[in-house]
Amino acid sequence: MQGEDPISEYLEGMDAPKVKQIHVLVVVPDQQSVSAVEAVSIKKRKLAEISDLITPSSFAKCRGSGSWVKWLKKLNGQIECHRVERSDDETPIPVVLLNKTFARFEENCKVIKFSQNDCEFVSKLCHGLSTPYDSEATFAEKARQLLTAYLLGDNPVSTITPATVNGSVSDGSYRFGETLLLNLECKLQKGDGGGDPTMQNVAYYIKNLPFVIDRQFPCFLVDICGPFMSVFGIVNTSDEDAICEPLVMSFPLLFFDNEWLMVSLARMCASLKVAVQELTNLCYELSASRQNRAFGLRSSTLDRLRFPYKDSIERNGADISFQYLEVVQRFVFKAHHAGNNVIIKFAKRYGREVHDYCSSAGFAPKLLFCEFLPNGWVFVVMEQLPLCPLRQANGMIVRDQLLKIENTLKDGSFVHGDLREHNVMWDSSKNRVVLIDFDWSGRDGVDTYPPFMNDEIAWPPGAVCGEPLRVAHDAYWIASIAAD
Repeated sequence: MQGEDPISEYLEGMDAPKVKQIHVLVVVPDQQSVSAVEAVSIKKRKLAEISDLITPSSFAKCRGSGSWVKWLKKLNGQIECHRVERSDDETPIPVVLLNKTFARFEENCKVIKFSQNDCEFVSKLCHGLSTPYDSEATFAEKARQLLTAYLLGDNPVSTITPATVNGSVSDGSYRFGETLLLNLECKLQKGDGGGDPTMQNVAYYIKNLPFVIDRQFPCFLVDICGPFMSVFGIVNTSDEDAICEPLVMSFPLLFFDNEWLMVSLARMCASLKVAVQELTNLCYELSASRQNRAFGLRSSTLDRLRFPYKDSIERNGADISFQYLEVVQRFVFKAHHAGNNVIIKFAKRYGREVHDYCSSAGFAPKLLFCEFLPNGWVFVVMEQLPLCPLRQANGMIVRDQLLKIENTLKDGSFVHGDLREHNVMWDSSKNRVVLIDFDWSGRDGVDTYPPFMNDEIAWPPGAVCGEPLRVAHDAYWIASIAAD
């Protein structure tokens, strides 16, 4: 070698290799390296510890050592706000599936019947907060007065008041005892300084959590930034993790001639009033019962908090319960029911008719239950099968069964809609091809593809967002799989 030899010190005293021989040198490092994922898990903090390390005013800013940007990157998904990428690339379960009150609020914002009282409040809210203020304290005081009178008017003992937590003072907090149910953060104008009101609200939530977390703590975060109002939901999924998401669009607090906007704002306000009362009532129930149960959850174990709230259905007057076991992927879970393992899935739309048709024909898991939830999600329960990739089965048998499946779907004028390889599996218990994932399924030429299809996938010609499902699209996928 020419120049400095970095391993020469290790070769001293060793015989030179003979012709056609080499020496292999293995140097064991003094310290074992740790993968990025392992390092993250080692550094994972309890929310109580995070609470001691952050301050709302610093957390609100996007720059600086105490900023939300720095902290969210450091925490790597423990406080999920959909603002910073996480190393595991996972997307958490939406808050509207984690908490029933959030789910009802989301649905009510679309359909709730509002009253004259709600309309009068919207008028006061817009006229009271759209006018420029010189003082943020005065602005926040006006917002507190309006929201307290409207949201808590039926309970004169309750108020939304500034609350001091470890030296930080909120613009307004509504608590049941020590439990924070709603937090208000106000800014005079967008971009007026002082940081992001949502992130400041998140920090107040974290700082209000108890030192020992033994249940779920859902909370509404209300931002009023100039003449704009936003409502977020935040909830812990363990004693280490929390997730915050918007529950509805942001509304301009401007009283002007746009009926759709004004009606939508009235519905949102009416829905918030109902939801705050619901959280309050649940706190009363929890306090009265003195049992270790939280907001409708039957289990007090922290592991239960990372699963959706929906874990039972009613049939013929009886409750049928499920025990979640494992997260398969974002909306798919393994669960236990009546001595059997099942698969539970949540979807925004579901081809129940197509799934039943395919199951009856022998090439889909048996559909056990399918229930449409109030906020538009579909709760699906099906049998769990021992599935594996098609490549582990006999290719000729697979191709023959695929042709029969294609013809059977065509005969019923049904379209699966997404027959990519991971949705066409081999059932090793019955030696058969089965289809899964019927989210997009429907009738040929009638039902349509959903919005936001992945544009990196080579979809069949004509398979486009909003366009009709076609039998030919399934044939395209089946031909592609059979050719492999």
